[in-house]
Amino acid sequence: MRPQKLAKEELLKHCALQFKTYGYAGTSMDMLAKACGLTKASFYYYYPNKEALLLEVLNGTHQYLIHSLFESTANSDFSAIERFEQMHERAVQFFTQGVNGCLIGVISMEAAYGSPEILAKIRSIFQDWQFAIHSIFAKTLAQDQAEILAKQSIADYEGAILMYRVTHDEFYINQVKQRILGFLSS
Repeated sequence: MRPQKLAKEELLKHCALQFKTYGYAGTSMDMLAKACGLTKASFYYYYPNKEALLLEVLNGTHQYLIHSLFESTANSDFSAIERFEQMHERAVQFFTQGVNGCLIGVISMEAAYGSPEILAKIRSIFQDWQFAIHSIFAKTLAQDQAEILAKQSIADYEGAILMYRVTHDEFYINQVKQRILGFLSS
């Protein structure tokens, strides 16, 4: 029997939510198949293993972040504060979609001990996010200070997103926003 057809984007969206919710180790191929409304056997029609699927999910997530989040920082018609506020609002929207948290952050905890290919993809996503934030800081601050603050901001965001996931308290994310706005205003 032929497997039920499912648009690739839909399949990846369902799978991303499973990985974001349960992590890599906590997500089975059976869970992924059920989330997509497929049998486990038909799910293998799309992906031979969980690692290949996760890499595809990460690639799709990376492209989404580039187009919807990172590129918004490149608009030179806006001030650094306006660019940051736009990026921040889109980031909050992304991290609170479905299950609270950061897919990349959740997966990165396990990736350090797994596939070098997945770890390289995660690093690439974080580097692109850091570069996007750096481009905002670089509009108002010296390059060396902009780089330090961009690195710190990524760490701050990831910690705030983790705390938000655990507590459902937006305080942490709001504090990151206020701290960055403080640097941009000085």
